[in-house]
Amino acid sequence: MTTKQDAKAKVNAAIKRCEAAEKAWQDAYTALSGSVSTNGYGIHHNRYELRDKLLLAQAYIQESLRALDGIDWPTDAEYDSAD
Repeated sequence: MTTKQDAKAKVNAAIKRCEAAEKAWQDAYTALSGSVSTNGYGIHHNRYELRDKLLLAQAYIQESLRALDGIDWPTDAEYDSAD
């Protein structure tokens, strides 16, 4: 592979990882959205509803962090070469 091809491959790989990180982040946001039903005392009707939302969001956050940690971030020169 040439240097230009290497740079383009590195940029494309970073793009895919960033997209994966953003998708997992959006999934975490969605997992946390909505409300949790409570009774007149403010006690949850379903003791697991909020916990499940939090655990799901946590899993998506971890997925997003792994995607970010796995990025081999392109340098300015590689961005220039990839064009």
